[in-house]
Amino acid sequence: MVKTLLLVLAGLVAGLAIAFLLQPSPPPADAAATLVGAPRSAVPSATADARADERLVALEDALDAEILQRAALEDRVAELAAQIEALGERPRFAGGAGGANGPDEQPPANRREIRVREQSVDQRRLLIERLTAAGFPPDRAEWINRRTEELRMQALQEQYDARREGRAPAGDLGVTTLRTELGEADYERYRAAMGQPTSVGVADVLASSPAERAGLMPGDQIVAYGGKRVFDVGELNALTLEGTPGESVVLDVRRDGQNVQLVMPRGPIGITGRFRGPPGVPR
Repeated sequence: MVKTLLLVLAGLVAGLAIAFLLQPSPPPADAAATLVGAPRSAVPSATADARADERLVALEDALDAEILQRAALEDRVAELAAQIEALGERPRFAGGAGGANGPDEQPPANRREIRVREQSVDQRRLLIERLTAAGFPPDRAEWINRRTEELRMQALQEQYDARREGRAPAGDLGVTTLRTELGEADYERYRAAMGQPTSVGVADVLASSPAERAGLMPGDQIVAYGGKRVFDVGELNALTLEGTPGESVVLDVRRDGQNVQLVMPRGPIGITGRFRGPPGVPR
């Protein structure tokens, strides 16, 4: 009996041992994740996608903000342009980063107009400075410059009227008028300041001519003919036609800084003339 009980007890112990050995071990963390349907590799992928979505949303928000700023800037530019137009001003060229002109550069047409005006002003200033250097007071120099322009305009009008009327234009009345208004001395200073001849230079003397017989020499400067001041060859030729042909006429000549008087008959002189002014005067 006792032996039977021991056998039964041994069988129970063996059965419990076998049952304990056959019991399954608890699944690891990875296995538990597998059991609930969430693979291990799927967890980091889901996190990266979420971050990418967040960055995309941020970029879209920044783009929307930039679009709004550009729209506001364009509205402001349009408003400023309207104000400039209302003031009657022409906007300057704005080259910007890709333009050919700088932001403060004038259009080409305006630049040409400004350059022409500046050159005109510079020319007037130069003429006045020359007259002042010749001894004219500044206000007198201003008047001479303006009077010269007025007489030039009158000469243009005379030429226009003569062509329309089919007649020959009158002589250079502007020169005569200015000469009369200034007087001989100031007119000579004016011509010297402008670089115009103030006497008739003798380049050559023709053989057997009245000039040769009278003793005129190359290099002489004729300053008067028959008592009348001459400043160029045209005036000298005009004076030879006055009076009685063959009558004696006195030539006032400047030779080597000395004044010389020569006598010859009125008529052709027989010289080759050249324009000459005082030394140092621009030609």
